[in-house]
Amino acid sequence: MKLKLLSKFYVIGRNSFVWAIFLLLCIPAVSYGNQSPLWLPPIFDSGMVLQQSDTVTVWGKSKADSKVRISPEWTDTKYTTIAGSDGNWALNVVTPTASFTPYTMEITSGEVQILLEDILIGDVWFVSGQSNMYESFRGFSNQPVNRAQEILMNSNIEGIRLFKVEAGSAVVESDSLDGSWYYSKIENVIDFSAVGFVFGKVIFDYLNIPIGLIQCAQNGSLAEAWLDKESLREFGLIDLSNIEIIGGLGNSRPTLQYNKMLKPLLPIRIKGVIWYQGEANVKDPKTYEELFPFLISKWRDYFDNPDLPFYYVQIAPYSYDYAPGLESQYIREVQLNTMKRVQNVGMVVTLDIGSKDKIHPSEKETVGKRLAYWALNQTYGIGAIHCRGPEYSTMSVEDGKVNLKFDYAPGGLSSFGKELAGFEVAGEDKVFHRARAIIDLEEGTWESIVQVWSDQEPNPVAVRYGFSNYVDGALYNTQGLPASPFRTDDW
Repeated sequence: MKLKLLSKFYVIGRNSFVWAIFLLLCIPAVSYGNQSPLWLPPIFDSGMVLQQSDTVTVWGKSKADSKVRISPEWTDTKYTTIAGSDGNWALNVVTPTASFTPYTMEITSGEVQILLEDILIGDVWFVSGQSNMYESFRGFSNQPVNRAQEILMNSNIEGIRLFKVEAGSAVVESDSLDGSWYYSKIENVIDFSAVGFVFGKVIFDYLNIPIGLIQCAQNGSLAEAWLDKESLREFGLIDLSNIEIIGGLGNSRPTLQYNKMLKPLLPIRIKGVIWYQGEANVKDPKTYEELFPFLISKWRDYFDNPDLPFYYVQIAPYSYDYAPGLESQYIREVQLNTMKRVQNVGMVVTLDIGSKDKIHPSEKETVGKRLAYWALNQTYGIGAIHCRGPEYSTMSVEDGKVNLKFDYAPGGLSSFGKELAGFEVAGEDKVFHRARAIIDLEEGTWESIVQVWSDQEPNPVAVRYGFSNYVDGALYNTQGLPASPFRTDDW
């Protein structure tokens, strides 16, 4: 068994000498082996964070038909159950409100006891997606994380705990979980999701409660890789005839990440999900239009919370030169429309922080902060913290110029000194021309509008903004949140 920073298991019996010998011989089995007298999955370990003010399911294995008891330090209540004939057991434990008080929890079966120490009660957030969420502060080759050193120098935080699920694939559903809880220290944070950690730190700094972050992400993973086979059969648009594990990015196929990485964590209780994924599905936006909302719904089933907050990142601008003809703007459009279709979700726009030649843009800190704004505003009710950028509302045409109005710009619009690039207009011929744009005030009001025109099209009927693989977005509200790409047509 690989020793972890936080693992503190103890076995206690009547005869200390006999049990001491047993401990020396069998610590790996008692801690993690499925054939041991008492076993817990690694998501339940010393140093963990449990979701506050909730009923948390704790599960494991023991001898068949044995009595299992859980004794949390924060209550006088003792929770008991009888293991099944297969040794599986589960108990629902009620947790108190958030606290920095380190608690213990004893799990006992027969003569064997596991003592978990230094447990914090707070909010647990699930950090998932593909490589842009997986990317740690080490970065990827020639694709660094900006200000990584500065963030790491401020990462020694007692009240934040990290659990990292090791990336992997499985053809069938697994109960085996590879992962560990770690303290938030620089030597641990450096290998954790940069987006996820920044998100958690902003929440921690503002709310001053313990935060647990569970990273469950894999490079190159498809959305359908995070769903179970029965659900995908129900969905019906995904080919399930060729599910196998092969090298490289081929490890992401339908169900493979769900089976190996997500299923063994269920039914863990969490506060919400942050998600950064979509690049792997760029080739098929039509399917993704239905698949992504379906995934959100199924994950709410998995985590047994129909209102589970789900905050995600619109994929960043990138040239996609390796795939001529590929048009990533349609995935961004799907992601924008999902926010309008599905309740209790939020989308971070990255149109201003992409990279033309790097699919992993460097501004992970900005992404993490923008995700945190959604959580603080929507989940924690901090209305003064804005989270949503301008979204196209209506258009009108006057003297060959298009006037665009936007929602979610309470203080007006701004380019923050950048050139308003990325606008196009078209006439009835549906041919788009690069357009000029300025921010102005609607006549007779203080309401901001964007005025767009092109000398090549005197009679415009449609406008597009940022509707290409790569653009450096420059349209914001006065809170500094960027506008999503959009089009006024449906051509």
